Amino acid sequence: MLCCFATRRLGAGLFRTRFYTTSRVVFFDQVCGGWSVLDIFGPWHNKATQSRIACQLDRALGNSEWFRWFPNSVAEGLAAGTSDHSPIRVGLCERPTFRARPFRYNNSWYLSPGYEEVVLREMQHFRDGTVQFRMVHKLKQIKRAIRGWVKQLPRNSLAEKEEELRDTQVALQSDIMNGVLAAKERSLIEEVSTMRMQEEISTAQRAKCTWLKDGDRCTKFFYDVIRTRQHRNSIPRLLNAEGRLVGDPVAIQEEAVRFYTDLYQQTDYASMFPALVTKRLVSRHGNSLLLAPVRMEEVEDIVMTANPNKAPGPDGFSSGFFKRHWGVLKAPVLAAVQEFFVEGRLLKEMNHTFLTLVPKKEGATSLADFRPIACCNFLYKIITHLMCRRMEGIMQGLVSRNQAAFIKGRSIAEHSLLAHEMVREFSKPGGMKACVKLDLRKAYDTVNRDFLCHLMLAMGFDGRWVARVRECICSPTFSVLIQGTPYGYFSSNRGLRQGDPLSPYLFTLVMEYFTCMMDIAVHSGRIVPLFRLVSPAVSHLIYADDLLVLLQPTMRGMRALSDIMEEFGRLSGLQLNREKSRVYFSSRCTLQEERAFALGVDRGELPVKYLGVPLTVNYAREQDCHSLVDFAQRRVEGWQAAGLSFGGRIELVRSVIAGIAMFWLQSIQIPSATIRKVEAICCNFIWRGGIHAISWDQLCRPREEGGVGLRPLQEVRKAACMKMAWKFIKGGSLWADWMTSRYLRRTNFWACRIDNNFSVTFKAILRCRPVLQTAIRRRMKDESTTDLWRDPWLGSRSLLEILGEQMDREAGRGLTCSRILRDGVWRPEDYPYTAPLAAEIQLIIIDTSLTEDTWSWAGPGTGGGTGQFCFRSCYDLVRIHHAQDEEVAFIWGKGVARKCNFVLIVFCGGD
Repeated sequence: MLCCFATRRLGAGLFRTRFYTTSRVVFFDQVCGGWSVLDIFGPWHNKATQSRIACQLDRALGNSEWFRWFPNSVAEGLAAGTSDHSPIRVGLCERPTFRARPFRYNNSWYLSPGYEEVVLREMQHFRDGTVQFRMVHKLKQIKRAIRGWVKQLPRNSLAEKEEELRDTQVALQSDIMNGVLAAKERSLIEEVSTMRMQEEISTAQRAKCTWLKDGDRCTKFFYDVIRTRQHRNSIPRLLNAEGRLVGDPVAIQEEAVRFYTDLYQQTDYASMFPALVTKRLVSRHGNSLLLAPVRMEEVEDIVMTANPNKAPGPDGFSSGFFKRHWGVLKAPVLAAVQEFFVEGRLLKEMNHTFLTLVPKKEGATSLADFRPIACCNFLYKIITHLMCRRMEGIMQGLVSRNQAAFIKGRSIAEHSLLAHEMVREFSKPGGMKACVKLDLRKAYDTVNRDFLCHLMLAMGFDGRWVARVRECICSPTFSVLIQGTPYGYFSSNRGLRQGDPLSPYLFTLVMEYFTCMMDIAVHSGRIVPLFRLVSPAVSHLIYADDLLVLLQPTMRGMRALSDIMEEFGRLSGLQLNREKSRVYFSSRCTLQEERAFALGVDRGELPVKYLGVPLTVNYAREQDCHSLVDFAQRRVEGWQAAGLSFGGRIELVRSVIAGIAMFWLQSIQIPSATIRKVEAICCNFIWRGGIHAISWDQLCRPREEGGVGLRPLQEVRKAACMKMAWKFIKGGSLWADWMTSRYLRRTNFWACRIDNNFSVTFKAILRCRPVLQTAIRRRMKDESTTDLWRDPWLGSRSLLEILGEQMDREAGRGLTCSRILRDGVWRPEDYPYTAPLAAEIQLIIIDTSLTEDTWSWAGPGTGGGTGQFCFRSCYDLVRIHHAQDEEVAFIWGKGVARKCNFVLIVFCGGD
């Protein structure tokens, strides 16, 4: 469909894009959201040289049915000529001729007759060679046999079987006692049920949709997702090395292979390295854990917890195949993994990799705008998953707290909160401040592998472990997938694969050397952190390849940072993308252009998006949170989401939208107006814009209280704040220690009074204290460091609360519970103020196994008995409770189909 409808305008005194907000335009944008739209900005303009106006009037739209018939159609804007409109040409490209697509294991095949026999027969064959060779050869034999078996399967479609079943049932109605028809009906019902299950499993595997629950058949939605992904990931045109746009399939294939061959085989990197200085070393015990013998339990757990819908590697077998036949596969798989850990060699065929190209933006035509995701063989991924699990135990002590990605126990939300706290200081008087957001060009793809291995040895990794890592990252060969078909065959000498489980940990080690370089510069005085008197002094934050440097922008410091990035890039291969990097100064900073020039990057203006949320000087405003509203709108609009059942829409809201909102709520204080907008979008989506049979408030109740288990975001915000308060009192993270040093230098968390100079986040955390006290308990050791007067160690109360504020002077003496605790025995009578509470104090158990006092979670629900924090328990603590609804208890009982649950909820109605 070609249409003329004004939705965007630029110019006429406007400095940025302006969106019209009339109801017609909003509705039009919502309808077009899931369609593939030619989004050429300004196809119409007024031809003026001054006060130029451009407007998005003309668009090309296509729905799922269009792309089913014309999957390779493309649209492009042509030159306007003498007209003020730019014409749009839609090309109905014929499906290009490609080679046969590679084998892909289908998780639904096990439901077809004869499948198990084919696999078990091929498993009996034996071939001489190494263990890995025998395993790979066995998979080849199974693949060949399955291909032959698939060709012999009957080609009856589900629609044909359903029609045959209807005809049989109609005939049976006129001859109800006919035994032949009854037997045929029973057989057809079983066949149709099996075929429906096969279709659901197969489409879910191809759609790679993980948030829909089992039993909610949304095959139309799956098909729409598959078609959309195929269209968006297709490459109808590509810019070649000369900058010309080519559409010939052969030219596209050759250009893709050439580009990635050059990317992974460059040689202009360092091969000789100085003695690297690192802060922490792997202990002897840590190395012994890395090199321990491989056990069956480790391998089996990796296989059983893998997602069966993940894309397979070149051999075509997903984890679903290994799960299905683990009984006969576990022995040869374990032997192959053990062979690698003993000999340190990988069969070349096991480490072959398909590169699938995922566009970073709509309409990408340059290969630089595609992200190469590596599809590795699952047998290889078992090995690297095992290596990751072993490295997980030592990474926390090896990697500095400036890095939060991929390290167990560290949180992206805390990293974001710390960045907001530090940038907030930009609005305060006194001193010059700067924040530098650094972008690395093709980060994973350009890592110098020799440097990585040299660095690991400097960090104390055993040479045998480093040799195994080198074998994993240096031995792969590649083919590029174009429209699902592999082309080319080449090796590489640099880079880490995006999609290899081992890559995130290795990249983290590379970035740790940047931290070492920054720390040396800080200690030498070349770089001055924003807060010199706050401990720990934070000069930079790293999350994967997102770098944020916070410093006082002296000319010396700017040049030092530029030199560090230059040297780090020379050694590691990670080059700074100066075009995308920006430096942000406080308003009182002078000579901003000169300082930015010394650094070598352009100056930017706050707010800016960091880790997915807006990084603002003050509290986040409604206009700063538009991207959250836009995300929610994009997820629910268009024809894809229209293919969901009522239950599917509930799951989309619960799993996807609420999940992203939860991350935002932990990272920044979202305005209430933004929360209301997101909830309105979700509610309208659930009811498809029609009458709301049940109010949003009732939908957001637990099932036993008459709802469907959604959570209102206002209450989630309270629970998220409670979670951050819990993390704060537990301590140990960079954010918690920095906040303590910044705000609680001379006071106790429980006694601190809210000050106007505190940040919005810290004020919200302090307001959580009354509720938080009811859900925590203090676990103490002998020689306790717990504050005797202010910490709530007497159940959920402090001694100061019990005896009254008039005892504040006595509380100021800084006494700890050791005053009444000796040799693990309470002696409350030794202190006159605790003597009246002796009976209560004697009931408190001292844990002699503890090395330091700690807090234990004792909230309601599942988290109450373990001592570990549980968000469900936290949410249950802050939410509004309603009476149990016994009338709807049967709805969620066993045996009731999932889609019927929601229909019955609507039938029962609201309050």
